Amino acid sequence: MKNLVRYTFVLMVGAIFGTTAVFAQQQQMPPQPEPLSPEEVTDEQLVMISNVTQAGQGIQEEADKKMKEVIEEVGMEYTRFQEIVMAQQNPQMAGQIEITDEEQETLQQVQPDLMQINQQAQQQYIAKIEEEGLSIQEFQQIAQAIQAHPEVAERFEEINNSNSDSEDG
Repeated sequence: MKNLVRYTFVLMVGAIFGTTAVFAQQQQMPPQPEPLSPEEVTDEQLVMISNVTQAGQGIQEEADKKMKEVIEEVGMEYTRFQEIVMAQQNPQMAGQIEITDEEQETLQQVQPDLMQINQQAQQQYIAKIEEEGLSIQEFQQIAQAIQAHPEVAERFEEINNSNSDSEDG
């Protein structure tokens, strides 16, 4: 369970701040700040991150749904699209997947729509981070601390679980 929470969190942060890079190399993300030490991360900050994470899941699900609609409108299977994107993001997979000229054209055709969906999701996510009272840099530092320090990850998981339990009831 602990690894699942951490994996989901890492995926979500990466999805929000990283997917645009697949389509838009010209948009450079600022360099990643150093993670905070476990002693520097407060429970209050972890609650803020938990709130952002839970809101982010909804934002990401909505963005995925919109992307799936765009992909399927042009006649491509969404699972095939995901395979191609994974191969483009992972150099080790690149040689294992053949992309037809037609698929390449389809990807270029939908790229502006997908970038727009992604940018909207990213803006919503950033707004939620700021709404919680965090800067993007603070969010990234705390997120990295969760990933880098098992003791912070455990505290985050406990807070995240109690946070989601209180919202479910």
